[in-house]
Amino acid sequence: MADKSSIEWTEATWNPVTGCTKVSPGCAHCYAETFAERFRGVPGHPYERGFDLQLRPERLNQPLEWKRPRLIFVNSMSDLFHPDVPLEFTQAVFDTMLRANWHTFQVLTKRSERLAEVASRLPWPNNIWIGVSVENQRWTSRIDNLRTVPAAI
Repeated sequence: MADKSSIEWTEATWNPVTGCTKVSPGCAHCYAETFAERFRGVPGHPYERGFDLQLRPERLNQPLEWKRPRLIFVNSMSDLFHPDVPLEFTQAVFDTMLRANWHTFQVLTKRSERLAEVASRLPWPNNIWIGVSVENQRWTSRIDNLRTVPAAI
């Protein structure tokens, strides 16, 4: 987890999952993939496997260690609703966010169908904000899926 972020709309990042696969045109110039692939094959580097999807259970409790409240972008290097992320792991991520209630978590996805499918099996306290990426008119259905989620924001 990065204690500071150069992303202007957040304060920190937390990546309990890294890596992804392209799902739409909005993935064409993915900064996360470009960053991770630079380190593919570097022994011992966190991105030694490049942008291959990886669960990072050793990172699950990181937000609990931060005592000062932060605005935290969850999975800046992945998509929590990727189909290869087991629901049980997503639930563990949400459990951490629920317990770390002094932080505000920003979760963004391009996989709104899976989000809508599993939303009823996740807690939605006020400190978890959910959003979808909509890169053009063709993908506006993501907004409809988002509307089915019982998140406060």
